[in-house]
Amino acid sequence: MDSAEKTVAFGERLSHTLKGGDVLALIGELGVGKTLITRGIACGLDIKTGHVSSPTFTLIQAYDCTIPIIHVDLYRLEHPLAILQLGLEDYFTHQNIVIIEWADRLLQILPSDYLAIQLQHGDTETSRHITIRATGPRTTSIVNALHGAMGQASTD
Repeated sequence: MDSAEKTVAFGERLSHTLKGGDVLALIGELGVGKTLITRGIACGLDIKTGHVSSPTFTLIQAYDCTIPIIHVDLYRLEHPLAILQLGLEDYFTHQNIVIIEWADRLLQILPSDYLAIQLQHGDTETSRHITIRATGPRTTSIVNALHGAMGQASTD
């Protein structure tokens, strides 16, 4: 991706493959585009993107729409016990799409079938590399749908 707009557009395309029960683990350095992907997903699910910001201080932000989005940011939580005390498991239901920024801080709390999205800075200030990895059958179907829609998603 070579712009913020393309990162948001990727999130919007991704939104069309998601359903309740899906969990996305966003992993990458500060400023690499995790919240931009979330904005794109929200836009694709008819949430005004101006309402979507990183929940760095609130930790969890819920967006109501046809499929509720639970947006989590673990940046400020470095101790595993603090993350466990959030009760994230309560959000892993068939009604919600759960998007977790900085998910690599405690991957063991995630369900066995989640979509890992690794973002890395590219060669220029605005470019990004996105790698998606499925961890089970449901997320494999998401990756396959993305490949069909984009033909350029990178997967492991």
